[in-house]
Amino acid sequence: MKQRGKSTRSTLLRRIEELESRTTDGSGLAPHSPAWLAFWQQQYHLFETGQEHAPLTLEAVRAVMQATPDDEYEDDPETTRAA
Repeated sequence: MKQRGKSTRSTLLRRIEELESRTTDGSGLAPHSPAWLAFWQQQYHLFETGQEHAPLTLEAVRAVMQATPDDEYEDDPETTRAA
């Protein structure tokens, strides 16, 4: 009976590892963690400045946009919208 418990545990651990590997993107980080957001903010900055960057994902760009205050570009006439 002890042997069965060990094989069940190893099977569960293997399945958890498989699931975890599916939940990461190009960053290799857990989605929506502070480190993940920081990684994608940096990649988006590289994209904006024309530098080499990781391929952006829709989920990452949405998270970066939501984390960016609306008034960040307030003083930039090119990005200020007409009221």
